[in-house]
Parts: sequence; C-alpha cells; structure tokens
Amino acid sequence: MESKTKLWTKDYIFLLIGSIFLYVGFMVFMPTLPTQIIKLGGSQVEASLAVGVFSVVALLMRSISGSWNDRFGSKMLILIGFLILIATTASFYISTVVLALLAVRFIQGAGWGISTTSIATGVSAIVPPNRTGEGIGFYGLTTALGMSLAPVVAILIMNYFSFNTLITFALVILVGTFLLLSQVRIKQEKVKKTGKIQLFEKTALLPAFLCLLMAIPLGGIQTFMMVYGTEIHVENTWIYFLGQAITILLSRLFAGRLYDTKGHFVVVVPGVFAMILGILLLSFATGAWMLFFAALAFGLGYGMTQPALQALTIDRAAPENKGAANGTFLSGMDIGMAIGSFGLSIVATYSNYAVMYRSAILALVLFLVIYWMVFRKTK
Repeated sequence: MESKTKLWTKDYIFLLIGSIFLYVGFMVFMPTLPTQIIKLGGSQVEASLAVGVFSVVALLMRSISGSWNDRFGSKMLILIGFLILIATTASFYISTVVLALLAVRFIQGAGWGISTTSIATGVSAIVPPNRTGEGIGFYGLTTALGMSLAPVVAILIMNYFSFNTLITFALVILVGTFLLLSQVRIKQEKVKKTGKIQLFEKTALLPAFLCLLMAIPLGGIQTFMMVYGTEIHVENTWIYFLGQAITILLSRLFAGRLYDTKGHFVVVVPGVFAMILGILLLSFATGAWMLFFAALAFGLGYGMTQPALQALTIDRAAPENKGAANGTFLSGMDIGMAIGSFGLSIVATYSNYAVMYRSAILALVLFLVIYWMVFRKTK
C-alpha cells in the first residue's frame, strides 16, 4: 500500500529536476533570440517569428506525441525530444543568417513539443491517484520556476558575455539533463493499439482553453519585459523574474495540498485574482521595486492556477489517455503564449506596453467567467 501512495520516489524527483533544467535550457532563448536576429540585420517581424515558429510545430508535435506516449511509453519520447533539442541548439553556433536561425528554431519546436509533453505524461504515470494535486502541483512548480529563472540567467549572460556563451550554457544543461533522465523508469499503461493517432483528448479541451487564456498575459510578460524596462527606464528587468520565481515556490507550500483536500475551486479563483493584481501593478510600474512587487502577486497566482488546471486535466482523463490529455493541455499553453507574443504586440504598437498589459487582463476576466459558469456547481 505504501508504494501506491509514496510520492517522493527517485524517478519522480529526477523528472522534476529534469523539467526545471529543460525549461531553463530552452527558455533562455525566448528573450535573447529576437535580439540576436535584429543584430544579424533582421526586422522586428522576423524577430517576432523567433517566438512564433517554434510554437506552430510544438503545437503539432504535442498533439501527436501525446498519443505516442500512451502507445510507446514516455521515456523513449523524452530522450528523442532531448536529442532534437541538443542537435538544434548546437546548430545555433553556425546559424549566422536570419533564415537559418528561424529554420533551426522551427525544428527545435518539435523537440520542445515532444519532450515537455512526455515529461508531463511521465509525471502523471508516477504520481499516486490520491495525491494528484500535490504531485502535479510540484511538477507545475518546476515548469513555472524554469520559465522564471531562464530570463534571469539569459539576461545576465548576454549582459556580461555573448550569445555563443548562452548557447554553450544551454547545451551543458540539456546534455546533463538527458543523461539524468536516461536513468528514469516510467511504468507504461496498457492500452489498445488501434493504429489511430489521437490528436487531442476531449476531456482536456476545457482546461486547455482556460490555460490558453491564462498564458496570454504570460506570453506578453516573457517576450516584452526587456522592452518594457526600456520604456519605464529600468535596466534590471531580471528582478521581475526573480520575484515571480519566489512566489511560485511559496505557492507550492499549500496549493497542491489544498487542491487534494478542498478541490480546484479554492485554488484557481484566488490564483486568477492574484494574477490580475500582478498585471495591474506591472502596468503602473515606475521602477524596479514596483516590478518586483508586481511579480510577487503574478507569480503567486500563476503558481496556484497552472498546476491546478493541469491536475484537473489529469483527473478528468482516463488512465490510457493521460498522454493525449497532457498534450492537449500543453497545446493550450503554446497557443496562449503565441497569442500573447503576437496579439499583444499589436496593442503596444498603437499605444504602449503599459496599456498592452492592462488589455491582457481581459483574457483573465474571460477565464473567470467561463470557469464560474462551468464549475460553480462542482467546487
């Protein structure tokens, strides 16, 4: 009985560590690759494509690899995804023209889609059923933490070293993580092999759409924070991501257990309100400390809401469809990040970045309306 309820196994811990380093090793290029493209003579549109092109192929690969996870097991897919990421990251050394960088980024999206979906599915297979909220919550912590730490590391490396140094850093991280995850054992659910690829899991569509709405402001923050810092005359924008990482960590002290004992309603609703408060503070920021306090609020809300939604996705899916469910859910994240990067930039073009962030609150208001209408009777 103990083995069925034990959460902190070696394999679970390795997957959590691997998830943090995966997000750091990949996300360091989110705020820096657009800058590198402009340095090579690319336009603002081409710089924006650095964010968008990988999202397109990642979305497709999530849909396919979720079903592959259910059929062939997560470990093999994790390692294949990492090999693609390692090869494409190394290719950045020799990609000295804009078109080459964008082509590599496109292929890199395949590795990203496969590896993230497969790690999420592996975690779902290892977590005990009665500790889903806690287990998926700590996994959600690793993804959010990696996304918060990556810009801090990337900005510091670019400020003091070079883009090639950043590539080397990412390669060391990815290769080390590949070796770590090669030691993981993940039990595979027995499923019927129908020969059909399940592109999405129906039970995950609603949580995925809510995740999409939540990811829109996050995409704007991840992509435009350095530019926003220039607008409000703050150089040390990395302090925002540091604050975000702190409260994401703190949220794990209570959010997962609260999900398991009280349900998702008492986690998600306060979490979304905290995100709205964080964005409001961000949009009125005039200095580094205001950025930091905005990050504390947004990070707390995101650290509560995203893992709760993912745990809800796993709870709603049949055991043999967890891979497809994870793929569907994470696809919502990719689409939301892409909308946040491209759509919000249009708002900023015709106004400013402060107004852009305030407009992103509309996505969270729509989130609350839909969530309340669907789940108010099943708290």
